[in-house]
Amino acid sequence: MDLTLKLKKSPRWIKFILGFFLLAIVVTAIVVPIVLTASDTEPTTPSPSTPTTTMATTFPPSVNYDRIECYPFKNMVEENCTASGCLWDSVNGYPNCYLPDSSVYGYEIDGELMNLPDEAGFKIDIRRRRNEDDSIIFSLYGGDIDQVTFEVNYYSDSTLSFAFYPKNEDRFGLRPPVTVTPPTTGATEDIQYEVQLSSNEKGQPFNFQIIRINSGAVIFDTSMGGLTIAEQFLMISTTLPTHYLYGFGENTHDTLLHDMNYRMWPIFSRGQAPGKRDVNAYGAQPFYMASEEDGSSHGVFLFNSHAMDVTTMPNPGITFRAIGGLLEFFVFLGPQPESVVKQYGDVIGRTFMPPYFALGFQLSRWGYKNTSEIRDAIDRTRAVEIPHDIQYVDIDYMDKRRDFTIDPVNFADLPALVDEVKRDGLKFGIILDPAIAHELLGYPPFSRGDKDKVFVQWANSTYKPDSQAANDNNLYGRVWPRRETAFPDFLKNATKQWWTEEIRLFHEEQKLNFDLLWIDMNEPSNFLTGTLLKCPPNRWDDPPYETMAANVGATGRLSEKTICMASLFGEEDEFLHYEVHSLYGHSHAMATQSAVRQVLAGKRSMVLSRSTFAGSGKYAGHWLGDNYSTWKQMANSIIGMVEFNMFNIPYVGPDICGFNLNAEEEMCERWMELGAFYPFSRNHNSFLFKDQDPGVWPDTVAVSSRKALNIRYRLLPYLYTLFYDSHTVGGTVARPLYHEYPKDINARSIDKQFMWGPALLISPVLQPGETSVEVYLPEDVWYDYYTGIRITASGSNTFSAPRDYINLHLRGGYILPAQKPALNTMISRNNNFELLVPLDDNNYAIGKLFWDDGESVNTIEDGLYQINTFEFSGETLNIKVEKGSGDAWGGISQLLDTIQFMGWSSEPAKISVNGADVETTLYEYNETSKNLFLFYKFSMNEDYVVEFR
Repeated sequence: MDLTLKLKKSPRWIKFILGFFLLAIVVTAIVVPIVLTASDTEPTTPSPSTPTTTMATTFPPSVNYDRIECYPFKNMVEENCTASGCLWDSVNGYPNCYLPDSSVYGYEIDGELMNLPDEAGFKIDIRRRRNEDDSIIFSLYGGDIDQVTFEVNYYSDSTLSFAFYPKNEDRFGLRPPVTVTPPTTGATEDIQYEVQLSSNEKGQPFNFQIIRINSGAVIFDTSMGGLTIAEQFLMISTTLPTHYLYGFGENTHDTLLHDMNYRMWPIFSRGQAPGKRDVNAYGAQPFYMASEEDGSSHGVFLFNSHAMDVTTMPNPGITFRAIGGLLEFFVFLGPQPESVVKQYGDVIGRTFMPPYFALGFQLSRWGYKNTSEIRDAIDRTRAVEIPHDIQYVDIDYMDKRRDFTIDPVNFADLPALVDEVKRDGLKFGIILDPAIAHELLGYPPFSRGDKDKVFVQWANSTYKPDSQAANDNNLYGRVWPRRETAFPDFLKNATKQWWTEEIRLFHEEQKLNFDLLWIDMNEPSNFLTGTLLKCPPNRWDDPPYETMAANVGATGRLSEKTICMASLFGEEDEFLHYEVHSLYGHSHAMATQSAVRQVLAGKRSMVLSRSTFAGSGKYAGHWLGDNYSTWKQMANSIIGMVEFNMFNIPYVGPDICGFNLNAEEEMCERWMELGAFYPFSRNHNSFLFKDQDPGVWPDTVAVSSRKALNIRYRLLPYLYTLFYDSHTVGGTVARPLYHEYPKDINARSIDKQFMWGPALLISPVLQPGETSVEVYLPEDVWYDYYTGIRITASGSNTFSAPRDYINLHLRGGYILPAQKPALNTMISRNNNFELLVPLDDNNYAIGKLFWDDGESVNTIEDGLYQINTFEFSGETLNIKVEKGSGDAWGGISQLLDTIQFMGWSSEPAKISVNGADVETTLYEYNETSKNLFLFYKFSMNEDYVVEFR
């Protein structure tokens, strides 16, 4: 049965449902004349100086079989389909039961168009389509909202949003409790888009288009119909101008390009290992990018935290289905792929700036039985001279697997071990899970939290087990501790304060000097939903639309592997878990970043989170979860990595060599080579399987790992500068080739190679037994990283790839700052710098270095940094220094002592630095490789002009 919720403070969603029906149907509005209208027959070309809303009666002709499926999980037969109001036509490969078009089903114009103040957009009222007798057309899942406002906001020349909300309701009050910050510049004469309604005549079907002005590409088009706005079911469909579609997560994708043949993807955070087809994993990322015919790109973000499904369609198109909230979309016009990511980051927030040590290689294992085994892994790694910056310890260190405790038998000396290894430059990370053991006596973290009311509560006291005390309304599940667990609500201020205090007490009382926190199981995950934790039947755990996230699970319920949807969250219990489930990891990461920065006063630190939402990159990095030690998952990790970069979470990577299964030697060797170029580079696996740190294979995996990781450490200044750019202006760190070559049709589907920024191409071996690799080189200037020799052939090439070798290519026209590698970043940061200068065909290259102390909070805000810029043009290299405004910044003590130019045509007769000739012994030219090396000691704190004759 469907139990009625009885609440002291009704959740926001219930307030909305009740409030809507109490509102007057008609309100008085001031109608502002539209800026520009069109004739009844032809759309008017918009003025380039003003954002416009134009009226048009014709759209491009529809494609055959543009079908929006009715009742996706019902396995409909013809009789039931047509009886429900849908259409039936059995065509192989297409939905048989589908919706009528927008002339029959959907919404119609119900008011006059009104411009927003300052012509910053417009809005218009719409209502559900009627039959000729004014009766309502059929409902798919019930609870349809009859009268709705459609609003469009012009935020900038390249960013706009549109939203549907119940008429007279507060749109912003229905958003997820996540901060978004749209641009405030407004539209100018350079606006890239126009919005067209199909009609503004009352009673006519409502449809709209968003059109790119310069090309005419229709980037969002609802004319196929299907618009539904109901209490617990929202749906909208759009045709696309392209089949080149990317994004949506977190799911395992076998290709970077999406399959457009009616493929459905669920988006709903779940503690689900990657690899299984058609399931959602740990995070919720409702964002996509598309590459248009002319190479322009756009992005679309659905700002909704409810469970949703996304279906691709071959026309091409997309259907979104969500079980609540708003249909509110942000649209980013780019037009470059990197511009799209930057514009998206401007709205949801850019990435945190990682500490420098977080870019080093990291080692972990769930299954260290004691501190001696941790020491053994560290010693093995040192013995084979593999760079190593962070060592982790998993839940093994805990007493009875409870947060904020240390096993007194096997890990009693963990604090001493941490202090010991840190003296040599190693950093230490510990894991914390959100679920807290339910122990009233002897476990202060629970008793303190219970006293402060930080734990998730049942939405109705009748839902909780009969055995639970009358005065205890906490919802309990089961995660790692031996007892049942409570779940902190990180949307409460009291919870954030409690979490910070528990971390502080643990750090101080146990004297465990960790450097970063790793947070897991925060979907939130729960092991025994349906047995220990039973969610009674109700409209939230069993919504009328089933969702794919529930459909593919064993129980067929949203609560599978998590806690009940009918539980309360928020400062005033204003949210149901149903509304904010996919925000749990996001709120957990926010609280943890704040806590660790307070506890480690003045230190930037780092948080690594399993579950994410849009904007989580501001607070944490992400690993791709409990993957498997297979070649396929190694290849798929590249797709996951570049997708999360699109999502503005660039600090990302999988468990190198895989978490589950025993890692085979050759596969682990190749994966370590690839893993050396993940932004987040960590080898981690499960206690159920053998150790797989590279020192286990000293003559093979360790040799290849050392070579690849030494390259990573050499290029860390370049990688750190990429993160600085991502943090300050946005954009990806690791990116697909398509981002740099959007007009190259072949590059749009490349997903077995990737780039660091614009300048370094990585092409790993991803198949067993291979000693060569197919490398696609877009039309450009490329150099072999190892030899500096120019590669003359573009397109697909087969290059040699022995077991200890990963193909790397440098792109002409960019200058990469580098540094002599070492066994950890504490050492390497003290080494002198280098410059790698691969020249383009115009004898030009440009680059920069960002540098600070690598670990303090707010070095950028406080001006405690410097930027060195490098530009080579013709025969002159200019080096300039831009220091931050902070007086405490003393500059860089290391020197720049080596510059390698690639593509140098002939040996120079003379080189001068600031007008003084350089001795010939300080430079060397290689005629065969066309490489020129300059060995001159430049101060990093002075400007230079280097001339070549």
